[in-house]
Amino acid sequence: MKEDQVEILQKAAAKVAEQLKTYQSSFNLKEPQDILAMCALQQAADIITANNNRDKKEQELASELTKLSELVTAFGPDNQ
Repeated sequence: MKEDQVEILQKAAAKVAEQLKTYQSSFNLKEPQDILAMCALQQAADIITANNNRDKKEQELASELTKLSELVTAFGPDNQ
């Protein structure tokens, strides 16, 4: 396993451990499967949110690149 993968897994494990403690104390959950289910649900929600944010940023960037391309074409050497 590569060193960067190990670091990512360590960070992920720390985040899950933190969430486990938070859910256990905040919701007074006793069953490990309930706590793990809450963690899995939160992780899935975080991934979906991150993907949606990335998609929105990609669309904004594509729009800006299209505008810049149009400006370059309009003011390029062929139009002077």
